[in-house]
Amino acid sequence: MSYQAKTDWTYDTPVTEDNINRWEQGILDAHLALEKLKPRLAHAETRIKALEDALTNDFRDNRFVITLNTLDGLRVSEGWFDERNGRLVVR
Repeated sequence: MSYQAKTDWTYDTPVTEDNINRWEQGILDAHLALEKLKPRLAHAETRIKALEDALTNDFRDNRFVITLNTLDGLRVSEGWFDERNGRLVVR
């Protein structure tokens, strides 16, 4: 259920249990919506960082980002893991 704002408050409008429950539900809904967006935001931040790095390093072709949950089965013939920057550098 989407939040239904009450915009007709007056000085003497009584605050009821239903009003407070509606507020609390709106706050909860907003927090749940933010939690759903966190992975998308993290992915966008990763892509932006990759593009910035590619542009500042004059690396204009073959830009990609892969999220590796594990390194099982990964074989790199040339490259290294850059611990300081938390990235795999492949040549």
